[in-house]
Amino acid sequence: MKSIVKLLGLLVLIGFSFFYTDKVIEVIREEDEVMIKIKEEKDHYFVKPIDAIVSGNTIIPGINGREVDVDGSYKKMKEQGIYNEKLFVFDEIKPKVRLEDNQDKFIISGNKNKKMVSLVFSIDSSRYLEQVDKILNNKNVIGNFFVDYSYLISNSTVIKDKSHHEFYSYGSNGIYAPDTILFANNLISRISNNEAIYCFSPDMSKKTLSLCSKNNLYTISPTIVGANTPYKNVKNKLESGSIIFLSLNNEGMTELPLVIDYIEGKGYKIVGLSTLLSE
Repeated sequence: MKSIVKLLGLLVLIGFSFFYTDKVIEVIREEDEVMIKIKEEKDHYFVKPIDAIVSGNTIIPGINGREVDVDGSYKKMKEQGIYNEKLFVFDEIKPKVRLEDNQDKFIISGNKNKKMVSLVFSIDSSRYLEQVDKILNNKNVIGNFFVDYSYLISNSTVIKDKSHHEFYSYGSNGIYAPDTILFANNLISRISNNEAIYCFSPDMSKKTLSLCSKNNLYTISPTIVGANTPYKNVKNKLESGSIIFLSLNNEGMTELPLVIDYIEGKGYKIVGLSTLLSE
């Protein structure tokens, strides 16, 4: 019996020693100048998340916020032996209202707080692809190409060679089908540098929206349709977050360099949809 009591006493003593040691370490850490400085400065780096804007059957993406990971930042700075604001570690704060919970809505724009826009084209042949690619490359601009299913199947090598742009499925002439949508997206994801997660519906087709959302895809409807007067339409309607759909025709090709120059002259950055719509 005495042996059991002694053993229990020893275990309690060991447990208390560990507890006491942890408390001492915690106190020392909290009084460390690096930790004190981190806690003093962390609120300066806090960025509040912005909720996505939902209106009817449309949505505009939000933006993630961030906060300082105090423990991670302290550990990193102590490894370097110095307080350095460049070594701050951050945790992401997701918005309460976000894209991933609203795939049954049309994305009509990027977030207005981003001074960015995207150029979108639909491709069903190689007639203008090389010309567009040359113009975009000369301007050092990323294009977003929604590719017809038949063209995609027959020209995967062409698309792979232009993987500096972003490619997505456009179904068959804009009509998506249950038996081809996943195959097309898987193929594009393999041969391009972007994940094919967007469908495109200029006319806001409910059928397209329903099919794409059931397949965990997002559906985009453009902010600006260039049609036959792309420069005029862009000039009249351009704003932060614009998704600009430009026609591949003679007038579109002639005015594309002017459109790009006008957009950049207004201080907007032309980016891929993966960047524009990222939260």
